[in-house]
Amino acid sequence: MHNVKTIDVLEGQREALLAPASRRGALYRERVMEPLRPLWEHVMSFVTAGAAGAGSEDDLALAAIRLIGLYDPDSDAKEGLDALAELEKRDSFAGCVRAQESALEALSAREHGVDFEGVTFALALADPKTPDLMERHAGYMGGSSFSDWILAYAWPTDYNLPRLPALAVHELHHKVRLAFEPWYETTTVGQYLVLEGLAEAFAAETFGEELLGPWTKALSEDELEAARPALRDALEVSGFNEIRGYIFGDWAAARFGYEPRGLPDFVGYSMGYRLVREYLRRTGRSAVEASYVPWGEIVEGSRYF
Repeated sequence: MHNVKTIDVLEGQREALLAPASRRGALYRERVMEPLRPLWEHVMSFVTAGAAGAGSEDDLALAAIRLIGLYDPDSDAKEGLDALAELEKRDSFAGCVRAQESALEALSAREHGVDFEGVTFALALADPKTPDLMERHAGYMGGSSFSDWILAYAWPTDYNLPRLPALAVHELHHKVRLAFEPWYETTTVGQYLVLEGLAEAFAAETFGEELLGPWTKALSEDELEAARPALRDALEVSGFNEIRGYIFGDWAAARFGYEPRGLPDFVGYSMGYRLVREYLRRTGRSAVEASYVPWGEIVEGSRYF
């Protein structure tokens, strides 16, 4: 049985926004924050209470939800309810879960000798005022760095609604891939490039390249060629605060606290996808098969650098 546990955060957000203003905060804590506790506790373990402007646990939880970018209970209730209705109309949550269940079956981790127990998945309404959400991320994002958790969140648009299942599958692929080739303090730029490239290649293999998000399409071929030497020379660089600069590019340097390197937006996503795609072309392997190949072998076999 392919195990995708679910947390219905959307229903919790809906209940909170339907409540009288005097009850909204309490319901939000009960129906959204508490189910997401493993996630926000992880996030806030990296942020001091002072930096978050938080005091009590309730304050800390709310600060975390705002930091992540979920819809705020103090925001306009009607606006939020209308957006939730759009997600429900498109069957977004169930569609993501079905896509992940099918992806787990296709990846067949245990048949490749990988012990993988499953994931816990939640889809939430995002706050469109979250910095960069609409401008750089087309209104939707995902994260899979919280134990067995995967969180996707979106402010629904005609662009992102049909792409949510591909995002959910991208994040699930990370979990399976990291069960095969774990993330350590010594993880390198090369491993990170392959991690992102494989996830997008698998999503493209599953849904079609046209349903990939903006991240792998952010750069022109000329921009990629200009950046290729910098990433080639950094393949063995390690340390999370170092390597993510080669994935996200300079736009996130101030926010995440790393040194800018003159790299364009989402350079690692675009280049990782092309690197993996070139490996698949040269070897004739599928993205599923390549999911169980060490990153160094993929880089070498791609001849991309």
